[in-house]
Amino acid sequence: MGRWDRKKKKYTLKKDIQHRLNTYLQNGQGSSRNEDKNNKKDLTQNKIYSFVTYKNYKRSCYKLVDYLFKNNKEVRQLKDLKINHVNNYLQHLIDKGYSAPTINSSKAAIAKLMQISSKEFIATPKVYRANITRSRKPVIRDKHISKETESFYAKFTTAIGGRRSEMENIRGTDLIFRDVKITFKNKTYVLAKNYPCIHIKNGKGGKERFAPIIGKNTQETKEITNYIKKAGENKVFGKLPSHFDNHFYRGQYAKRVYKKLARNTATIKDKTEVYFCRKDKAGTAWDKRAMIISSKWLGHNRIDVIARHYLY
Repeated sequence: MGRWDRKKKKYTLKKDIQHRLNTYLQNGQGSSRNEDKNNKKDLTQNKIYSFVTYKNYKRSCYKLVDYLFKNNKEVRQLKDLKINHVNNYLQHLIDKGYSAPTINSSKAAIAKLMQISSKEFIATPKVYRANITRSRKPVIRDKHISKETESFYAKFTTAIGGRRSEMENIRGTDLIFRDVKITFKNKTYVLAKNYPCIHIKNGKGGKERFAPIIGKNTQETKEITNYIKKAGENKVFGKLPSHFDNHFYRGQYAKRVYKKLARNTATIKDKTEVYFCRKDKAGTAWDKRAMIISSKWLGHNRIDVIARHYLY
């Protein structure tokens, strides 16, 4: 391409990215990621199911654009973007010392944008439990919320385990009393009958679930249940304070559920029901059944997510 041809070609990369991601979001509205994922044709490729996911993907892709504008100006439109451009960018992030979760999140977003597998790109650092820092240590912003405010919201997130957006959308009418069951190895276990749960209608990926309310004791569970019930058709909380670390207390819910339901791993005869940790947690064993329950109540499907991000 000559100099004049390059000049005539407009730089529309950001607009192209926004248009494609907008299309994915529109395709995913009203769909269930879980159902699409289980479909033999795998209908998830051209869909984004959550506005939060959309924002995260767009932010990651825009950072790629900023890099390309400085280093690969020939990439002016989305159709110009090639695997080698992305590989150069990922190597740049590695060289700059970015964390493995950050690099892999960017990698996943770009792969989604380009409609290819992330395996097409260069290998990037793996995410290990020991390297995860999110919501595990105090940060500067934690100082900008009063103890009373944090204690109030912590009480609820620790007992419900909802994501920030899920907590913000809870209404009094989402409180439902139902039997709490879990299926493990083709066996169904009834954990509680007529128990207070929060019906989360639109979780991550459009999935719905019922999150049992697990207070620190029976009295707190009753207090939380009554507080939510009084909200009626109104939202219980509305927008949570921006400085409130909701994810940390979501982790506390996972631990609380696990501790409440876990069996002694030493007495479990079938060792396929035991999760044996490696690396920094070598020698630690967890009950897979309790992990699955905790995982599902948090809105996840895999126990390795619980192992890496919550049972630290």
